[in-house]
Amino acid sequence: MKQLSEQAFWEFSCQLYQQGNAQNTLLMLQNERQKNINLCLLLLYLEKLQLQISEPDIAHLTVLCQQLDTLLLAPHRAIRANLKQSYSQHAHYQTLRKQLLQSELQLERLQQAELLRLTQQLSLQPLTLSQNLSLYLNKYDATLLLQSLTDEKS
Repeated sequence: MKQLSEQAFWEFSCQLYQQGNAQNTLLMLQNERQKNINLCLLLLYLEKLQLQISEPDIAHLTVLCQQLDTLLLAPHRAIRANLKQSYSQHAHYQTLRKQLLQSELQLERLQQAELLRLTQQLSLQPLTLSQNLSLYLNKYDATLLLQSLTDEKS
C-alpha cells in the first residue's frame, strides 16, 4: 500500500469538517453516540482514496481512539469545559480559551497521525462499494453524516 499522507488527511478533514452541516453532525455523533470524529473522517478519507477497510481493523482503530481520548483528549476537553463554566468572566478567559482550542486541535492532529500509522499496517483493499462508514456507524448515522455534507450550515 502506498504511504498515506498525514498532511493530506489533515487538509481533507479540515475541509470536510467545514462542508455543509458536517461539523454539527460530527459533534452530535461524538457527544450523543460516542463515535470518534477522527475515525469517521479517516473512513471517509479512505473512501476518497478508494480503499476499503475491514470490520476487525475498525475495531483496532476504535481501541486506539478510545485510548487517546481517555489519555489526552477527554481530560483536555474537561479543562476547557471547566474553564468555561467557572471562569468565563475572567479577564483572560478568551485568551485561555483560544490557547486551549489550539492545543486541542494539535491533540486531534496527533490522534489522526496515530490512526494513519496504524492504518499503514493494515491490509486495505481496493474499494468496490462504499462501506467504510457503514462498518462503524449504523445506517441512519452514516446516511445522516453523508447528507450533512451537502446541507446548509445551521
